[in-house]
Amino acid sequence: MADHLGVRAGATLSVPHRTGGPLVVTRLQGLLAPGVQTPPLKQEAAYSIVVQVRPLQHHDFIVGGRQVHTGAVPADAVSVVSLADCPRSVMSGPLDAVQFYVPHALVDAVARENDVPPPSHLAWPRADRDPVAAGLVTLLLPALAEPGPARAMFVEHTAMAFLAHALARYGGGAAPAARPVRSGLSPWQERRARDMMQARFGTALTIAEVARACKLSPSYFAAAFRRSTGQSPHRTLSDLRIAEAKRLMLGTGLPLAEVALLCGFGDQSYFTRAFSQAIGTSPGQWRRLNRQDGSAAHQAEDL
Repeated sequence: MADHLGVRAGATLSVPHRTGGPLVVTRLQGLLAPGVQTPPLKQEAAYSIVVQVRPLQHHDFIVGGRQVHTGAVPADAVSVVSLADCPRSVMSGPLDAVQFYVPHALVDAVARENDVPPPSHLAWPRADRDPVAAGLVTLLLPALAEPGPARAMFVEHTAMAFLAHALARYGGGAAPAARPVRSGLSPWQERRARDMMQARFGTALTIAEVARACKLSPSYFAAAFRRSTGQSPHRTLSDLRIAEAKRLMLGTGLPLAEVALLCGFGDQSYFTRAFSQAIGTSPGQWRRLNRQDGSAAHQAEDL
């Protein structure tokens, strides 16, 4: 980057990463001749993040063939650009800045390590200050001036703190966040729903009525009930009705049509369909197999 701009590179610090490639920090200092456009950079899968230590007199900044900034740049301002976008510049005046060279692979690796979606790109308005980035650069300047093994751990942690800040502040176009997971029923709602279904399973009770009692819309109630109990409210209500139907079929001689009505099924055909789907056999067959008295009258009625 120093050669590209025609300035001197101060000390360069490289912070290795086990999977994403190194993060390289360089201080750039020099006097920029006015009106000279930088040559095109070699396209790379990396970001150049430049933090101004001192103000820059003038910068025409062109990215991907489009001018994104023209004019002065204050101290503590930040430039964030992907080197894959062919950035070009016309700058003038004294330059004093710190550049972070960040491979795209490193951005993705650090995002995954911290359980956040990797951003599709990093971006920041050229003339906007970022005091956090500037503060981290200030911490790194002594190590850039006098690098040494004793400062290696400090440099590594500070540089990675800068990258974490860049991900949070400059990241844009991240993968869509997962839709918030809606919670299940509150304890009072689940209790109200179960009590209501238990008390009124023998009537033409609807799930909409139960939802209203829980102060929820029917669709939200149905989804929340399933999350809380592991099954749909329709299935729970049907299970209550079938359990009562079994009790009546075993303990009384009531015809199946009457059992159906007493258990809230509406008619015998619906009762037969629901019972057969849940139990695997028809109500009549189930009764014949499970009745203990085996009376002919009951068996004939169940045919």
